[in-house]
This record gives sequence, C-alpha cells and structure tokens, in this order.
Amino acid sequence: MPTPFYHLSVARELLEHPVLAESVRAFLFQERAAFFFGCTAPDVQTVSGQARFETHYFDLPLSINKLPPWEVLLRHHPDLAQPEMLAPSRGAFLIGYLLHLQADWRWVREIFVPYFGKRSLWETFPRRLYLHNILRSYIDQVILPSLTNGNQPQLHQAVPAAWLPFVDDHYLFLWRDFLAEQLQPGAAVRTVEVFASRQGISPEEYYQLLSSEERIQDEVFAYFPREHLANYRQALIDENLQLINDYLRNMFNGI
Repeated sequence: MPTPFYHLSVARELLEHPVLAESVRAFLFQERAAFFFGCTAPDVQTVSGQARFETHYFDLPLSINKLPPWEVLLRHHPDLAQPEMLAPSRGAFLIGYLLHLQADWRWVREIFVPYFGKRSLWETFPRRLYLHNILRSYIDQVILPSLTNGNQPQLHQAVPAAWLPFVDDHYLFLWRDFLAEQLQPGAAVRTVEVFASRQGISPEEYYQLLSSEERIQDEVFAYFPREHLANYRQALIDENLQLINDYLRNMFNGI
C-alpha cells in the first residue's frame, strides 16, 4: 500500500485541484493540519500494534463481494458519517482517513494483488514482497522533495481529541510525531528502516537496490509497468474527489 508520504502528496494535490469546490477547499485548508494527518492516520497500526482490519477495515487476502473499507468503517461507526455534526478539525481528519482507505483499497486491487500477490508468477512470493517495498520506497524518493521544500504539511498542529473510537489518542500522537519529525529539514526518512525491520532484511540491502536505476528497472519495472503508477494516481485523484463530495455533501448543501 502507499506510504504515509505518498498519501500526503496526494492530499496536497487534492487541496490544489481545480475541480474541488471553493467552499470545500476553504474548509480543508483551514483545517489542513487535521486533514493531512487524517490522510496518514490508518497507518497508526505501526505504533499501536493493531491488526490491519482494526484500522483499515479490510484484510488480506481480499474477499469478493465485500464493501469498500471506507463504507465498512462508516457502517461500524455511523456517527462518523455525519461530518456536519462533528467538530471541524475532526471532520477534516475523518475525510482524510477515508481517502487513505480508498487509496489503499485501489492499490491492493490494482497493483499489489495482480503484480506482487501470491498468484503472480515471477520470482518467489517473499521476493515479490521485498520488491513491493522497494517500489514504495522508490516512490518516496521521488515525492519527498515536494514535501520537505519549506512548505511541509504541519502535522504537529493536529491535536487529536477522541477523533477515533477505535484508536487511543496516545497512539495518534505517537504516530503524528513520528511522521512530523521525518518531514523536518535535514531529517532522515525512515521508510526503508521500517520495511527492513518487518522483513528481517538489512536496510543496506534496500539502499543498494534503491541507488541503482538500472536494477530497479530490471528487478521491478520489468514486471510491473512503470506507467501503471501514473494511471493509478490519476484514477485515485478522481475517486478521492468524488468521495470528498459525497462525504461533505450535507455540510456544503449538495456540492
């Protein structure tokens, strides 16, 4: 699934998108710290230790005929489906959270399962998991300059206050600070270290591959067409914009 930094990159693009209604843009910009943080928040499981379903509302392997995870979350917690009844910062956070679930759902179905999942036929499954992490780390290298160029998302300004009924605020603060520190000028991004720790592989092995465009082409993009990344992002932006409109419709009188 995309890294938190990819989700932040998409959130910034959404906030600047010309199709976004001005009333919605003004609301999300006013509450941008909460909105940006919400776009990363499902990955709080990294520090909370929760199972995937507890924060993402879907599990692997995927099952057919299942509702998408953002709809599952709102069915489990119908009070969260009415942003007009929530504090503005919480509503902005929640729309970010739902957008993250939509991005992960699309990524799993269109990228992970067909190209890196158990039924794919190139390399071994453990090797594909490693190369999937290489792909995500490589994307981070491409997008991070736009997030650390002096106009960083001010995640530390988000102040959770019982925003989620299924995650303790303590873990949200830990996750917020973990990400915010990495976005500071000159800070080291820890994507590779997190992936390496999960797979029991040395970070040096990751960095050696990531430093070689030729190896990335031969070992990743030879099997996963590079153009799928652009196609994925464009389709995701379109779906995210629709989800924003659907979720905030009552707040902004039928946008």
